[in-house]
Amino acid sequence: MSIFRSKIFILSSLLLLVLSTVSIVGAGQEKVELTFWHHEAPSHRVRAIQNAIDAFEEEYPNIDVKQEVVSWGDAWSKTLSAVKAGTTPDFQLDIPDFNVFASNIGGIIPVDDLVEEIDEEYTYFDNVLKMYRHGGNYWGVPINTMIFNWIYRPSYLEKYVGTREPPKTWEEVVEYAEDLTVDTDGDGETDIYGVGLVASKSLATQEFFWSILTTYGGHIYDENGNPDFNTPETIDAVKMYKKLWEYTPPAATGWIWGEAEMNFAAGKIAMMPYFPSVQKRLYDADDMDLGAAVMPQPSEGGQRSTLIYPNGIMIHKSAEKRGVLDKVKTFVKFIMRPDINAMLTAGMEPGGFYPCTEAARESGAFWQNEYVKAFPIVNDVAMEEVQHGTLYGFTHEEVVNKGIGDVVGANVLSEVIQRVIVQGQSVEDAVAWGQAEIEELS
Repeated sequence: MSIFRSKIFILSSLLLLVLSTVSIVGAGQEKVELTFWHHEAPSHRVRAIQNAIDAFEEEYPNIDVKQEVVSWGDAWSKTLSAVKAGTTPDFQLDIPDFNVFASNIGGIIPVDDLVEEIDEEYTYFDNVLKMYRHGGNYWGVPINTMIFNWIYRPSYLEKYVGTREPPKTWEEVVEYAEDLTVDTDGDGETDIYGVGLVASKSLATQEFFWSILTTYGGHIYDENGNPDFNTPETIDAVKMYKKLWEYTPPAATGWIWGEAEMNFAAGKIAMMPYFPSVQKRLYDADDMDLGAAVMPQPSEGGQRSTLIYPNGIMIHKSAEKRGVLDKVKTFVKFIMRPDINAMLTAGMEPGGFYPCTEAARESGAFWQNEYVKAFPIVNDVAMEEVQHGTLYGFTHEEVVNKGIGDVVGANVLSEVIQRVIVQGQSVEDAVAWGQAEIEELS
């Protein structure tokens, strides 16, 4: 055998030895399974989450992530039962009031290091991040957010009001709504209503109401955590809600999100505060008659604001006990990568979920979505408003009263609206009742 051939043989043998060693090490690595509870039951949202999981498992083949759907209606009770029984998932989808609840029952761990790492790399919007901070720690990791805008039918405004420009103040909304409440065929029945609101005892009503109340500068608590609901700002906001109800379909006393969205999409409603997610329904129906604007404000005082609902990830103590905390953190950091995060924003529900970091906002992956591209102005407005949104009980630099979880769970805000709209109680009495309930629950 020549010296050259001997060297080739030796090198080949070494290469085979290295490859064999790598194979043995790879085979010896035990796969870790992580359990992820989320509450987004629609099939297209489940698929979007699975797409993100598949992308993760391709890059991290020794980590399996198993998603399990628990409806939002069962999230509180099942989480409480799981914490008591020691059967919690490793991590779970989160919203600020749910996060406070999970913290109160001792189910989750602080995530300051993870939040700070993601913030340093991608830059969170401050108003989103602070909603997961209480007791001096971050207890949840924001991953996307939902936002209310003032949505409207531009063609209706042009035909019945004489302009395609949306109203800028609540007083203008009333004027527009009067012109937009129309009997189109002269049969004595209203065919188009100027405004879409809801008044059921539900989270939906709380969201609709807060989108107006926050523009008046209303709060649930002051900066020291004291109940601060019975104020002139709240009274003015409830009076405006009552005024706008004159131009809302009467059946809306029993509506939640779906009925409001369907009636807007069907052309029965001209304007309303709502998630821009209606764009998907309209686009699929070849209906491009959709506009969006910042939430109107009172003509005097008030502030630019709207309802925002950031979704996050809570990490349960069980992840730490099982020794998989580092794997969970790896997954959360992965889904915050702008290209992957787009799967959980526009990819999960265009107009329903928006980025909560500057990096994801600037990502082409978000803006190249088919539906997002179809309604550029609507999504420009929504993305800008994300940075101005607030949420009831989460309006200060951190959570100032952890009783907000019980206040939200008891639907106090929606019952205030019900007392005025359905029961005919005076605005002042209903707001005073709300103040008393918040004090008791806090």
